[in-house]
Amino acid sequence: MTDTATSKPRLPIVAFCLGHMAVDWPHGAIWILAPTIAIAMDLSPGDLGLLFAITAIGSTAVHIPAGLLNDSSQRRGRLFVMTFVWVVIGYLAASAAPDFWTLTLLLALAGMGTSAWHPLATGTLTQAMPRQRARILGIHAMGGTLAEVFAPLLTGVLLTVVDWRTGLMLAVIPAAVMGIVFFALRRDIPPAKQGRASLGDLREIWQQWTTRTGLAMVGMISVYNMAVMAVLAMATLYLVQDLGLSSTWAGLVFAAMIMAGAVLQPLMGHLSDLRGRRKIFAWSLLAAAPLGFAMPFIGSPALAVVFLIAMVGAFYGVRSVVLASAVDFAGKREGTTLGITFVIMDGVGALGALLGGLAGDINLAYAFVLASVFAVMSAVIAIMSTLAFPTIKAEEPAE
Repeated sequence: MTDTATSKPRLPIVAFCLGHMAVDWPHGAIWILAPTIAIAMDLSPGDLGLLFAITAIGSTAVHIPAGLLNDSSQRRGRLFVMTFVWVVIGYLAASAAPDFWTLTLLLALAGMGTSAWHPLATGTLTQAMPRQRARILGIHAMGGTLAEVFAPLLTGVLLTVVDWRTGLMLAVIPAAVMGIVFFALRRDIPPAKQGRASLGDLREIWQQWTTRTGLAMVGMISVYNMAVMAVLAMATLYLVQDLGLSSTWAGLVFAAMIMAGAVLQPLMGHLSDLRGRRKIFAWSLLAAAPLGFAMPFIGSPALAVVFLIAMVGAFYGVRSVVLASAVDFAGKREGTTLGITFVIMDGVGALGALLGGLAGDINLAYAFVLASVFAVMSAVIAIMSTLAFPTIKAEEPAE
């Protein structure tokens, strides 16, 4: 970043972290609203899995355009303000949805505003601190992760006195507040360093991602997010339906799950900066996978909660490592690269929510078994691609 980043390095980081928390707040609220929505609309676990899958796939439509705009726009501040406006209007409309399909489509549209934020913000920050990519991505990610901690927690409490529609309406307040803040800061956000992407640039990016190494990266990222989505899509329904927790306690447990990941992201990112991306990524997933395999056999609700917290913490904790690996691999045009990465994670990874819901139709604990299968598969891809391509750029920590 320009003078803003060098003379006041903390200002953009704090603003971006809080902005990330604000745009992700309604999405975090949805996790705990899901059981209440399911009851109100008579939805099965498979229906909820489908809802999460469609909303995740639909929201990916803006990732790459947002990344391209980030890399070429001379007025980035306005783009950030637009994301907040989109989030507020979109989720308010979704709160009035009369049926399942209308709700699903409106949530997908609202999610586009949230999705646009990610390549804009992460692209800007990684350009600002290219030698500390994983660490800065981990710090930025804490904003979104904290939204998924405190939004479910607060929403779980609110559900004792309001319905899900009111809960979703209240969830847009942080985005409205930060929209005003970013409007005031819009001129402090520096313009893109590069010019508008040409067809040649896009062709180069496509060729890079379709190499053997690039396809290995795609497989690793997409299967990883399938594991994350399978767990998160069924977690609150499992807590409420199988463990018998109230919405307040389910929100508290879900908050603890995500908080574990929030604490680990900067740490895992820093370790990967020092010791290599895929090594940290693979061993973290392999260490947590046995917890998911054990879930159907656990008779103690307290132990099941502990296992879920540890499992989600480990899975979520390496997200910054995944993003940094993608930027290391693709190199220039950070925003576009991260846009592609988010498409892979949220688009292909959304199948994890759908498959987790189908497994949950049989037994909700089976969704966690499936998540562990995906985690092991992703770790194996990472390990095998490291052995096959030991000198690829993605494996070298940023200096």
